[in-house]
Amino acid sequence: MKLHKIMRTAPAFPLVVLGLSCLALPLVMLVYTSLQTSDGFGFDNFVQIFTNSVDRAIILNSVQFALWQTVLCVLLGTPVALALLNLSSHTRGWLMATINVASNFGGPGLAFAFLLLIGANGMITILWGEIFEPTELPSLGSMVGLNAIMLYVHLPLYLMLTLPSYAVLRHEWREAARMAGAGAWRYWTRVGIPVLTPFVLGNAMQVFMWAMGAYGIPYVVTQSPSSVDLLSVEIGRGIEGGIFGLERPATLAVLLIVQAIALIWLYRTVQRRGERIL
Repeated sequence: MKLHKIMRTAPAFPLVVLGLSCLALPLVMLVYTSLQTSDGFGFDNFVQIFTNSVDRAIILNSVQFALWQTVLCVLLGTPVALALLNLSSHTRGWLMATINVASNFGGPGLAFAFLLLIGANGMITILWGEIFEPTELPSLGSMVGLNAIMLYVHLPLYLMLTLPSYAVLRHEWREAARMAGAGAWRYWTRVGIPVLTPFVLGNAMQVFMWAMGAYGIPYVVTQSPSSVDLLSVEIGRGIEGGIFGLERPATLAVLLIVQAIALIWLYRTVQRRGERIL
């Protein structure tokens, strides 16, 4: 009987080995490297990260960037998602196909496209300088520029993620509230917002995780000295250089993993609360 169960699960063994090789072992090596010190093992690397003003500024920049991305996606994406749900199925299908294409167009290619448009010598930047001189557009490596370019990536992903959860609002609830004499304000404050809040919070946490781990586009646009330093980009630079060892980038990576695990736990907790409401 046991042999039969083993044979049934045997096709999954290569996937398990691949998962251990690509996920579990690198995680163990990261933790091991982050705990290495000159005296052996300890938490000196973590203490140094939090006491170093440069590293603290990098972490705060990443948190600020992720918070801005989260707020912008929620404020802009929520009304757009609700508006899409009110469209006909044919129109919504065309728009969702366009959003799907936009959500999959990212990485360094998108970064170079923005550099050609609004980079230091981009077409729009040059036209803006000639028309509105002496004002200048914010650089792509600044906090404003990073939020603008990454919103192009995260907003379509947020819409793809939120549409199924926002579909829980049923037209019957609105009709029932209207028949009971409740206006739009009371319906949204008593029914719509309480029902959607757990899903909005869960989706916002995912956007925060996306922004904290964003690497490809920020790496391309933050090469100038005046650019904003982000945690993910700093980890990549530390691994590429490796002159002073890998303890610092490994420690930063472990901090990034810890916040991701905490957010995943919070996300699952919030989602379960939303399921109980339904």
